Amino acid sequence: MVATLLTVGIWIAILVTGLWPFNFVAENRIRWLASGAGLHFDGYGQVYSSVPMFSTRGRDGAETAVELVFTPSKSYNDSSTVFSLLNQDEVSFAIGQSVTDLFLQGSFAQDVGKPAVKLWIDDVCGHAQELFVTVTLDTRHVDVYLDGQLARSFPVSTRADSLSGRVFVGHSVKDGGQWSGSVARLAIFEGSPDAAEISRRYEQWTKTRHLDRDVNLRGAAYEFVTSAGDFVRNVGEIGPDLIIPKTFRLSKPTVLEWPDHFNRSMVVDAVVNIAGFVPFGLGTCLCLRFWTGWSISRCVGMTILVGASVSLVIELLQVFLPTRDSSLADLVTNIMGTALGAGVAVVGK
Repeated sequence: MVATLLTVGIWIAILVTGLWPFNFVAENRIRWLASGAGLHFDGYGQVYSSVPMFSTRGRDGAETAVELVFTPSKSYNDSSTVFSLLNQDEVSFAIGQSVTDLFLQGSFAQDVGKPAVKLWIDDVCGHAQELFVTVTLDTRHVDVYLDGQLARSFPVSTRADSLSGRVFVGHSVKDGGQWSGSVARLAIFEGSPDAAEISRRYEQWTKTRHLDRDVNLRGAAYEFVTSAGDFVRNVGEIGPDLIIPKTFRLSKPTVLEWPDHFNRSMVVDAVVNIAGFVPFGLGTCLCLRFWTGWSISRCVGMTILVGASVSLVIELLQVFLPTRDSSLADLVTNIMGTALGAGVAVVGK
């Protein structure tokens, strides 16, 4: 009787943990900071445009540029985009943070080898200090400037028309990466400033927290320095304003997605998932043996099947929870934990 009650308690705990906090309508976790410091994103926060940005239509030799001023969180153990352009449900370009690294995501063509999906700059987001990031893109290379100085030049090409789509700032648009930090400025330009102009713009920003329009740089510009209600106004020549929604939701919820990267946070999640389902497997296997009198091998097989079914139901329900991830990796590690628990029951016998 005690074993049965414990097993039922474990089942309930597994279901509650898998679906907590049951927020099918989640709050958009953002807040304005004082003194024009920016808009803070607390994990599950996002602002976006309702219509796409411009497209440069792939004209030969076209250059484009992105300015992003943001402050990473003090402690960050995940991987997520900070700014994204979503074109027909696919990320056409993004700037993001993975633990302490900065990355660019897009369709980058190399002279040899496979096309690159992400370009990395290591260990630049390890401190809670504001970063003024400028990325210039053309058909020959991609240059990344940090605080007005060239940090990395990548010998890859990109189509200028890849810099188009709906604008998203904050939480990843397609997966569960929970970005935390603040954003003070975002600009997307047709045209590209040279190194001297990039340095000058950085100096002006640090002094005034504002950048004047440049007639050579047409595009959209957003300065997250003053609350304007439920939107962020575009102070550039072209492009939409950004909407600040009351509730948070993923633009494209994923179903049983396998992660495209691994980091410390995912290793911790895997260990927790396995450890959490070991008691589930142990208790279920022992109860099946006691209730049915089946052979131990049959009980083990049924326990693994039950564990897989319970985990699958949880992962599918998480599709409707904006702050949870429907992960194939979680399903696999939960089954592993169930199998280990059932194995412990066999050894105990």
